[in-house]
Amino acid sequence: MLPNNLHTTKHKKLAETIASFIFLLATSFYLWPGLAYSQTTAPTVSGATANDMLTRIATQVPALMYMITAIAYVLGMYFMVAGALKLKEYGESRTMMSQQNSLKGPLTFLVIGALLLYLPTAVNVGLSTFWTEPNPYAYLNESGTGQWGEFWNVCFVIVQLVGTISFIRGLVILSHLGGHGGQPGTFARGLTHIIAGVFCINIYQFVQVIFSTFGITT
Repeated sequence: MLPNNLHTTKHKKLAETIASFIFLLATSFYLWPGLAYSQTTAPTVSGATANDMLTRIATQVPALMYMITAIAYVLGMYFMVAGALKLKEYGESRTMMSQQNSLKGPLTFLVIGALLLYLPTAVNVGLSTFWTEPNPYAYLNESGTGQWGEFWNVCFVIVQLVGTISFIRGLVILSHLGGHGGQPGTFARGLTHIIAGVFCINIYQFVQVIFSTFGITT
């Protein structure tokens, strides 16, 4: 019996080796034309500049902004439903004379959910807190024209996208205050993300304030 088992094992290994070779051979017939095309007709990226790459990224920013806003709306609905359920649990615990639940959790989830559902309004409130007349798109008119002007416009658009993500992340971090797993420093981290997001969204006026503080003229 042992020699037959060894013989069968050798046949299986040989079959697997042949199958792997046939697979690699068949794959090569699909890869070789693609490689030949990339070497002959495909454009090279050696001449691409940082400005070109940033411009291509900036063209996708509006679609990414819509996606991030949609994610914020979904998170807002989740927190609103979770807050309503926690509020129901709080009401039932009060009926049974239980002190295990507090009103802080439901209210935190409801407030964070409302801010995420009304994200543009929440962002405008944050901007108005630091600037009397916030204008996130001032760079479109005042950053100048030409290659450098377009480069700075693209940079500002990308920074605004990062700021929006930071603002949403700050609200999500603050939602941890409504649960039992809130760690020390959660409020500070969430508030830092929100403030940094507001500064990034209104990056042009924020930079102007920094320049004016240090007496730098542009």
